[in-house]
Amino acid sequence: MTEQSAAAQRLVRPLARITADLVRDARFADTLPMVTRLCSDVLNATATAVVVVDPRGVVRVLTAPEEHRDLVRLLEDHTDDGPWSRSMSSMRMVAIENVADDDTWPALSQDAAAVGYRAICAAPMILGTRPVGSLALFYSEPTEFGEDHRAVVQTVADLTTLSLCQDSDEARSDMLAGRVLAAFDDRVRYEHAVGIAAGRLDTDTNRAAALLHAHARDHGMALTTLSLSITNGTFDWSVLDRSL
Repeated sequence: MTEQSAAAQRLVRPLARITADLVRDARFADTLPMVTRLCSDVLNATATAVVVVDPRGVVRVLTAPEEHRDLVRLLEDHTDDGPWSRSMSSMRMVAIENVADDDTWPALSQDAAAVGYRAICAAPMILGTRPVGSLALFYSEPTEFGEDHRAVVQTVADLTTLSLCQDSDEARSDMLAGRVLAAFDDRVRYEHAVGIAAGRLDTDTNRAAALLHAHARDHGMALTTLSLSITNGTFDWSVLDRSL
């Protein structure tokens, strides 16, 4: 087995376990230890925590039971002044590759070094378009966070967000049924819009569909939005490029 394939297996297996957990009625308290182990085994993190904003706007620190107590104290002392808070406000990953060189959060960097953390990486947890928390990884040595590393951290943060948003099986079944019906309605509306466009432009449905796809793509518009405007009669046909 090559080093590359071995690394892929180390990543795929824990990701598969976490993903499988998402389709069951699993509690976040059971998923968090799996997230922590993945960050340790695959991303070489010394410690991992989830910093979230509860419905009342209070920042909470969540860790697996086996995590170090000094990690919780560090985060609770610096909930508003660290990579986690910056990642939430910017909705981008924020990292300190070497706390000894950091002058953005000097008090945090000093406290982190005192308990043995030399590098920090925080990925935003985003629900829809709203930040709800941050996945924070801590390292015992200065660490360079390359593109692949950052991509995996963000993927784990996204899965962690999904895990926090889990509903009961019944609620998810109802939601699934609703989304299936909505997707079906969108498909019917799209086909209706293509038929309207074909008639309006005196062309076949294949060319009409191609024109609508091109218009949606060129104008940064969702195809469902375009279809709705056509079927409800609000679409301005003068803006459609018919040169395709």
